[in-house]
Amino acid sequence: MTHGSAPRIAVIGGQVAALHKARQAGYDIVWVHGPHELDRSGLELVAEAHLTDYRDPQAVADLLAAVHRHRPLARVVSMIEDGLESAAAATTALGLPGTGLDTVRPLQDKLAFRELLADRGIEGVAARLGHDEADLRAFVAEFGPAVIKPRYGSGSLGVRLVPGPDAVADVAAWAAEFGLHTFVMEQYLRGPEFSVEAFSFAGEHVVVAHTAKEKLESFVEVGHVQPAGLDADTTSRIESLVSRMLDAVGVQDGPSHTEVIVTADGPRLVESHNRRGGDRIADLVHEVYGIDIDALAFLWYAGRTAPVTPGPARGGGAIRFLTAPPGVVESVTGTDEVRADPQVVAVQVSVAPGDTVAPIAWSYDRSGLLIVRGASAGEARARARELAARITIETRPDAEPGAPRPIAAVAPRPERLLGTTPPSAHRRS
Repeated sequence: MTHGSAPRIAVIGGQVAALHKARQAGYDIVWVHGPHELDRSGLELVAEAHLTDYRDPQAVADLLAAVHRHRPLARVVSMIEDGLESAAAATTALGLPGTGLDTVRPLQDKLAFRELLADRGIEGVAARLGHDEADLRAFVAEFGPAVIKPRYGSGSLGVRLVPGPDAVADVAAWAAEFGLHTFVMEQYLRGPEFSVEAFSFAGEHVVVAHTAKEKLESFVEVGHVQPAGLDADTTSRIESLVSRMLDAVGVQDGPSHTEVIVTADGPRLVESHNRRGGDRIADLVHEVYGIDIDALAFLWYAGRTAPVTPGPARGGGAIRFLTAPPGVVESVTGTDEVRADPQVVAVQVSVAPGDTVAPIAWSYDRSGLLIVRGASAGEARARARELAARITIETRPDAEPGAPRPIAAVAPRPERLLGTTPPSAHRRS
């Protein structure tokens, strides 16, 4: 479906909801998606659809170069993590406005991110590359408690705390068994964690929302709340830090999602992404502040909106994730009752009888979520916890309930987590 003279935008991966928003911004859409993940209802909304491995940056850049020669593209974007590098590769190759590889690569490479911050004098959290127990032991001896994590990856997969020297041998053995043979070692940042949902308008960084987080010992997030309840001084320090980081990385346009820990010495960065926050944080932003981040992005790219400044919060909102004992699901009850509650915005249960629930090692091990509104953040948080407890997921023990699962068995892009090779060097099988 085309509109003749309408500008053309290539959208890499993503869901049909984003296509609607691109259309509403006046774009003709070229959709690049994986053949096995495609929602065919989206085909009615696009001018062209190209089925390929959209996680392969070079393949996408080559494909869109041919598309661009036939009929020029105005921009290439992705609203999802796995499409960001491919969108950047095409943007750089075609010389289009937008976020290119020089910006995306340090955001995806956790060691490069730390090195860039240190080089620019923004922050000095110690970080090094490690391969084995000796490397980890030396790092902990020098810097104290540490966190190890994959150099490339998301969803808290492969992240472990090393509280001190006595834990080094166990964590190193776990990493080897898990398949994490190369990892980033970072100083452990102690304190509450928040995320900053921002939008950049031609280099002007506007914070749209702050999100308070609740995490398990595995670092997997089990709750989000807006507003975050930060005092004015902490808010100012966080926003200044995030703005300096976005300038250093080179983010000029569009959404960003940055994780920050407020330590005893002030806020420190964890990581950042040139996309809106996952875990349906964008739904909270829309509910609490009335801003649809994806719609804003397409309107801004199309030149159809001025910079937006968020107003005061409209009450509070909370997301609570569902968890269940590891094992095989026998029943799920309480969902309909919870969905009928007037404070509930959405309920999503991702397991059914016969499915296997794994120990929570990363975000995809959670069993669902609910989004709740309230007159305040505290009310929304309390109600979300109460309602989540009413959804009961009964399981029976699996044959190997404690068996560690190698990264290669569970990660969407395991090759990005197992070594030092950048994502752009790989193709997904």
